[in-house]
This record gives sequence, structure tokens and C-alpha cells, in this order.
Amino acid sequence: MSTKSHRLFLLRAYGDATIALHFLANSPEKNNYEVIVSSHLKSLINALRSYIDLSSLKIEFVEFDITKSQLNLFTNRHLISTNTLQQVNKLKQFVKNNPNNGGVDYVEQEKKSTLLNLFTGHSFKAIVNKQVYADMGKFFKSSILIPKPTSSINKVLIVPNARISARRIPERIIEYIKAQLTGTNKSLQVAYFSKENEQKLQTDSQNEVVSYANFEELLALINDADFIFGSDSLPIHLCNALQKPHYILYPNNGSTAFFTPFSMANKCYADFNKFSSSHFPI
Repeated sequence: MSTKSHRLFLLRAYGDATIALHFLANSPEKNNYEVIVSSHLKSLINALRSYIDLSSLKIEFVEFDITKSQLNLFTNRHLISTNTLQQVNKLKQFVKNNPNNGGVDYVEQEKKSTLLNLFTGHSFKAIVNKQVYADMGKFFKSSILIPKPTSSINKVLIVPNARISARRIPERIIEYIKAQLTGTNKSLQVAYFSKENEQKLQTDSQNEVVSYANFEELLALINDADFIFGSDSLPIHLCNALQKPHYILYPNNGSTAFFTPFSMANKCYADFNKFSSSHFPI
């Protein structure tokens, strides 16, 4: 008796893809799925293979001309763009040329999935409605390990960057974390994307500031650390995937939809305005 083969389309941002693949790789139903991945996520997924066993998953990369962080149709900023229709047409053509007879085609989130179905004329079903980790785990009948808090913390890493600028950790918070660690035996690194902080690299006398230019370098920094402070963005989801204890810092009135199981279980989160010594986890 043959099993229906469903398809999971990964068309959103890097964090969404990391979470979905982590759950699916640990799902007892993973053999029932094919993963159709937009090519803009290829470099991330190839880097993740060194840390997460994805060998059992059937992954196909498809070029949908997504040049930003996700399908333009899922955004507000890039929705009215010259290549939005081109992206949608490529996706529409793919499902037409590759019908999924007997299975279901899924996308990660309910957000704007109705618009996606309207423009493609297809019937994608959404997995996530509210909390990403909770909904993904329930859907895939998958439980992923939650990093364990540890008292042996020697290397601390701060990753301030975020895809959405409002989520980027302010400099005053970084300086506050540095002050809390002054006089301890803990080392600290602050990792910024690429060379956008080249001046910091040149003037940092204590070699606290480092840069990363790709996903391999970011993953290596996270893997080498004992504890990570990060914004509500991709690096935190990589921490969860690599089983690294972490702390989420986010803007006032920010959503908890992407908070990790570790941060929720250990109350390792605070908004920028409320973060203080009473919240300091290490």
C-alpha cells in the first residue's frame, strides 16, 4: 500500500526554513514529505547540513526568482514590485507542471496564504497559525530537544543583527551586557554581519568585535559559544537548532510568535526597555 506524498514549500525567510527543516528531520512522518525549497535558501541549508542531519529528507531546490528574504507576496515592503508577478507565475507554473496527485501542498505560515492561493490558483495549506514552534511540532508530531541550561559558561556571544531593523539589539544593550561580564572569567564576542562595522573591528582593543560574511561563519561562531544573546531573528533559531542556550532581546510590544522552546521554558527573553540585572541569565 503506497503512502501519500505531501510537499512542503519553503518560500519564506531563513528562520522559517530552519525551524521547518529541524522539525521535519526529527518527524516520524518525514518519509511522507518532499521539500520544495526556493533557491534563495540554498546557501543556508547547505551550511546547516554540517550541524543537522538532513540526509533523510527529499529536498529539491527550485528557482522562483526570490531575490529578497522571502516571496514578495508575503511582504508589505516588496509586495508592489516588478518581479512579484514573475515569482508568482514561476510558482504557479511549477505546481501546474508537477501536480501532486493524492498529496497536499503545504506552506509554512497562514499569513497571506489566502493571497498566495488567489494569485496561483492553487490550494496550498498552511501549517502555522499562531506560535511557530508549537504549531510546527504538533503538525509534524515531532519533538526537538530543548537546549539545557548550563552553569559552565565561558564563552558568551552577542549577535545583534536582525533582518528587520527594529529588532536589532541597540548599542546600549550591548554595552550593558559587556558591563555585567566585566570582572568575570567569561569571554565575550559581538558578531556583526559582514563588514558593516569595519570601524568597530579596527578600534576594538579587546578583540570583542568580530564579523561573519556567510552562514558557515555564523554557524561556527554560534557552535563555539556557550551562551548567545540574540535578537528575534535567524541567529536565535540557529541557536535552537544547534542546542545552544540563548536569550532573546526584542522591541517593546514585540510578538512572541517565533520565541524558541528554550527561551519560553527558561524565561530567557526581555524587551529592550525592560532588560536589566534582574533578567541577566548568567
